[in-house]
Amino acid sequence: MARFEIPDGWCVQAFRFTLDPTEDQARSLARHFGARRNAYNWTVATLKADIDAWRATGIETVKPSLRALRKRWNTVKNDICINAETGALWWPECSKQAYADAIAGAVDAYRSWQTSRSGTRAGKRVGFARFRRRGRDADRVCVTTGAMRVEPDRGHLTLAVIGTVRTHENTRRIERLIGAGRARVLAISVRRNATRLDGSVRVVVRRPIQPRVTPADSRVGVDVGVRRLASVASADGVVIEQLANPRPLAAALAS
Repeated sequence: MARFEIPDGWCVQAFRFTLDPTEDQARSLARHFGARRNAYNWTVATLKADIDAWRATGIETVKPSLRALRKRWNTVKNDICINAETGALWWPECSKQAYADAIAGAVDAYRSWQTSRSGTRAGKRVGFARFRRRGRDADRVCVTTGAMRVEPDRGHLTLAVIGTVRTHENTRRIERLIGAGRARVLAISVRRNATRLDGSVRVVVRRPIQPRVTPADSRVGVDVGVRRLASVASADGVVIEQLANPRPLAAALAS
């Protein structure tokens, strides 16, 4: 599948709303959080087993990727996602996006570890992905396909399997952009924030060119800074003028 590219003149932006789910929806979201954590831990264990097998036998498995690991997950999920008390399968109760989101996160963590080991990743050294445990890992899930939309009533978000969830805030700002054809939903993420649930709608937005923006071929630019209020310079970097910051505290102390 081709990688999504942001069109010229568009940008990616997120809008966050606090959710007000019903009791059934809250339980469904909790199941999705747990399902994501379960699939993430399975992926980490599978990657560890593949590395150990390669070290022991020298036989390489398929290169870790979201697509390859999702296929492997589909072959074993009936053996993993079983209720210990009833013996019933529980994976159909959650959207497939919960499992895909978990596997994608584990694959990204694996690649960060690999690039960190090879020295091609900037920043602090990254260790191998750890198992996630309830209470220590943030409850979250992301939906990128299927049913995900901002409802026209400007008060609800719809998520696959979970249903239409009420929002505390009015969603008119993003709904107007979608209705005008200037925005398209890319993903909806739900995350537990203390005692509340937040839904973040990630969209690609077409922003109009502001008429007052200086053209790219301008010969003079203004840099707003902290030490100085502004610095005016020509295109070749010659400083024309520097405006000092007003310091009301220093002026008041001096007087």
